Amino acid sequence: MTISKTVAALSSSEIVLELKVLKAIVEPPVQALQARVTLKDGYILQINESVGPDFRRYSYHLQKGDAMIKRWDNSPHWKDLKTFPYHVHKGNEAEPKESPEVFIEDILREVKKLLSSNP
Repeated sequence: MTISKTVAALSSSEIVLELKVLKAIVEPPVQALQARVTLKDGYILQINESVGPDFRRYSYHLQKGDAMIKRWDNSPHWKDLKTFPYHVHKGNEAEPKESPEVFIEDILREVKKLLSSNP
């Protein structure tokens, strides 16, 4: 995934109200993106992605108001999880849960589910 694909997915999503790119680096072979996305119903998504020929780092932090809803990331800690390094933090839970590797499309689908369950 390149940052241009992430930006394109966000720009074309019907749940995105505003996309603010805070930092974009495209210096092949490395790309990085920091963005703040305002979503419907008061959700905010903070994105940090970087990708290179042999690595991909990400953090997708979803919140509503001051409350953290979920944060998906692949920071290399929590080595006991079967999906290491991929994991998700939910709300105020101290320990993360297992998670597959995720991309922006997965996060947008998850937010759409939240929106449809809270009409």
